[in-house]
Amino acid sequence: MDMREVPARAPRMPWRWRLLAVVGLGFLVLRQLLLSVIGGVLLWQVPQVQSWVWITMLTHQARQPLDTPPEPSLPAAAAATLATNAAALRFADELFRPTNVWDVHLKFSAAQWAALGPNSVPPVLGFMRSDGSVILRNPKAARPGLAGVLGIDQPWSAGELEFGGADFRDVGARFKGNGTFIEALRTHKRPFKINLNKRVKSQQLAGRTTLNFHNLVADASCLSDTLAYEFFREAGVPAPRTAFARMRLTIDGRFTGRLLGLYVVVENPDAEWAREEFGAEGVALFKPVTYELFKDLGDAWAAYEPIYAPKTKVKARHQRRVIELARLVTLASDADFAARIDEFIDVAEFARFLAGEALLSNYDSILSNGQNFLLYLDPRTDRFGFIPWDLDHCWGEFPHIGTIAQREQASLWHPWVGENRFLERMLAVPAVHERYRRELGRLRKTLFLPERLSARTDALAATVRPFVAEESADRLAKFERVVAGRRPDGPRDGKPPGPGPVGFSLKHFFNARAAAVSDQLEGRAEGVVLKRTPRR
Repeated sequence: MDMREVPARAPRMPWRWRLLAVVGLGFLVLRQLLLSVIGGVLLWQVPQVQSWVWITMLTHQARQPLDTPPEPSLPAAAAATLATNAAALRFADELFRPTNVWDVHLKFSAAQWAALGPNSVPPVLGFMRSDGSVILRNPKAARPGLAGVLGIDQPWSAGELEFGGADFRDVGARFKGNGTFIEALRTHKRPFKINLNKRVKSQQLAGRTTLNFHNLVADASCLSDTLAYEFFREAGVPAPRTAFARMRLTIDGRFTGRLLGLYVVVENPDAEWAREEFGAEGVALFKPVTYELFKDLGDAWAAYEPIYAPKTKVKARHQRRVIELARLVTLASDADFAARIDEFIDVAEFARFLAGEALLSNYDSILSNGQNFLLYLDPRTDRFGFIPWDLDHCWGEFPHIGTIAQREQASLWHPWVGENRFLERMLAVPAVHERYRRELGRLRKTLFLPERLSARTDALAATVRPFVAEESADRLAKFERVVAGRRPDGPRDGKPPGPGPVGFSLKHFFNARAAAVSDQLEGRAEGVVLKRTPRR
């Protein structure tokens, strides 16, 4: 066919037809977009999808290169206050003093740093349950907790530690923590566990061989752990002691002596600690992670061991004691439980512990997610007691349960979240309930005094302020806002990203919580029973 016979221009479609085609195409595109949005929203409601998104984002972050830490910039006056006399220490109480800010320097070769990982293990898909609870144990990970559930394993490596002028060579080192590790994944300021004698058996510091360096990324005040552990100890609850550290990091071939910033050093609850704390040998320590404490799992210790995670050597009689208590909690009648519970639990100590948890509105704990506490079995009485742990979300700060105002008003008589058969049964026993009420009243009158807590906050804030300022102006601004005495600005019930919600203030919590506790003790208010938010 001769191309010259083709018309120069095809006939134009009438404008009405063109408009109809555009409208039709737009409708199809809008329909597809709407279906995609609806499908995405519906998929997001599936816990497995939410879990997959979390894990994918976390894996991506873990693969990104880390920024080089800043150069130290501490003024001379503040540097002069650093504690550097660790070589002369004889006792742990000299090491763990809240006024101590130790000069600490961690050193790694490039290979040692790489060996810290974190390593990857198969994650737990569907860890976010529809009722708002979260699975916190992964059988493929070495340790329980959210990090392991997300597929993060923290292996041991080696390094060098300079602590307050004392040098320790070839120490065992690993990353630690769950939320605090995940929040610091893109930085070098990660939490560390250092074992001085893991590789060189003669090394120790003031009678201690293991040091915990918590990185404070979840605590804008930098004081929550210190204030809370101090409160528990003064209340008569066995609890670790703390000090502070200003930490620097060297990785050979990358940088030397760069600033990590302020850390809190928390005494490790282990056999060494228990021997000094209780004045007895053979105290068994467990660190449970479970929503169902003392649930009967049968007669085989193998079913209990991964849940109760022993931190000391446990003998057959210790194992049997856990199993016997689980059977009592799960199966006993109310009358039998009330008659026998004092054989297994140190009720006076339990009442002090629970009163402290409730007063401090500590919801990253036994009250909510079944973790961040230890059990001890006293060989002198064959009874269990409780030890608080990981207190960076105390003082009503934990943002994942309720609002700030609700945590200030949280119920004393139903302080747990969701079902908690052990705590429910304990407080249903009249003698236990009455002992708990007396402890609440005693602590409210003697220790939970807003003016006392505020004064202690001011004193500790003065100690750490120069080291917070060295990290960054932004860090200092958040610190000042959270430790300030005035009512905080901004939405009090918001949950913005990062540490230190806009509306949170330690001193405001002291006042509001003290008033709420008095109202409940005197029958003027019932308190708020906090609940998890179901995932829809």
